[in-house]
Amino acid sequence: MSDLQSICVNCDAAYDAILGRLTPVKNTFGDRERLAMELRAFAADSATRSQFKPEYLCSQIDHLLAQLSSNLDPLKYSVDHRRVTELRQSLMQLGNFDGALLRSYDELARQLDRIATEIQAQSADSQERCKYAQHVIQEFEDDLTSSLAEIREAKSRLVDLI
Repeated sequence: MSDLQSICVNCDAAYDAILGRLTPVKNTFGDRERLAMELRAFAADSATRSQFKPEYLCSQIDHLLAQLSSNLDPLKYSVDHRRVTELRQSLMQLGNFDGALLRSYDELARQLDRIATEIQAQSADSQERCKYAQHVIQEFEDDLTSSLAEIREAKSRLVDLI
């Protein structure tokens, strides 16, 4: 149970980190040069990216799966044996979120870096690229919020199984 809570805490921390890191980017939407600079800084920010690595987000899931597979671990026997398979499947489904979140974050960083290049090229549509950056960031935030809600829902289902 505490492992499941820890998973949600880690996901919340990653969510908070990304929102905090996107704030300086959003504050520069009206200034193309500063926006391009902030987009590049975001794309290169390894500290924020590390919040999305699987070993940070859902490593506890692997631990729980190992416990359920071990005949020597008391967790396996604390769960109704008819629900162990369902519990394993739910844990694996939850474990898929961490990889998806990391891929989504990496794609956002690549997109924002490309947009920064396009803005810095001073092309005629650089103002349009600034608007596109806003759209990309908003879409990512919406997807992240939705994913976080799905993770919490999955955790609730798992708690019901235990």
